[in-house]
Parts: sequence; C-alpha cells; structure tokens
Amino acid sequence: MALQPSANQRYLETSIATASKEDLIVKIYDALIIAAKQAQEKLVHERGDIEGIHKALLRAQRACCLLMGSLDMEIGGDLARNLFRVYEFWHHELVMANMQKDPSRVERVLKYFEEYRVTWQKAVTQFKAERLEAGGAPHYANVG
Repeated sequence: MALQPSANQRYLETSIATASKEDLIVKIYDALIIAAKQAQEKLVHERGDIEGIHKALLRAQRACCLLMGSLDMEIGGDLARNLFRVYEFWHHELVMANMQKDPSRVERVLKYFEEYRVTWQKAVTQFKAERLEAGGAPHYANVG
C-alpha cells in the first residue's frame, strides 16, 4: 500500500518553495515531526505496514540530514557542532527504529523534535524582529 501524502505534507511542500532560509529550518522540523508521528502511529497501530513504516522513517531521517546540512560550522562554532551531534543522534535513533521496528526509539526523540522546533521558531521570530528594529531589510543568513 502506497503512502498518500497528507494535507499537512502537501501544504508543507507548497510553503517550502517561498520560505526564507530561517523559515526553512522550522519547516524542516515540521517535516521531521510529521514523518516521525506517522512512523510512530504505524509502528504502534499498523505494524504490518512495513513499507509505510519504512517510508515514514526515511522521510524523518532525510529531515535530520537536512538539519545537519544546514549548519554552518564556521559561523556557528561550538553551537553548530553540538547541534550536529544532536541531529546525528536523532538520525541514529530513527535508523535503529527502522531496523528494529521499535516505536520506543521514535517516541524517545519525538518530544525533542517538538521542543527544538519551538525554540527555532522563537529564534527566527526574534531574529526577524531585530532586523526590522535595526531598520534594515531582512537579511537571511544561514542560521545554525
């Protein structure tokens, strides 16, 4: 059975095309959370849908890879290196969840996906407000 994209996924895909670099990070978190929740749901309630579980976890893994790739190690320094290690751990947990079909591994990291997403959204909002206060046009830097 092929996994049909949800309304949330279609909206997310459409909104990505017009997002700033800062907003893209938040959208990647959105994609990560959606995919992880889909995988969690299938791991708990549709254990026989091996293909659906696998595809949802692969989407979540790709989102982690995008987060890792978005980091600028030169500008971000220790913060970027530490975030990379966090994202790498999340990716590992998602890979292991996929290999073992273990919902507890997804559950373990899903709460962090949501917490980090809230933090990033707050940072983006503050960044944009500070740019506007400074009187400059929005400058979109590679955050992370």
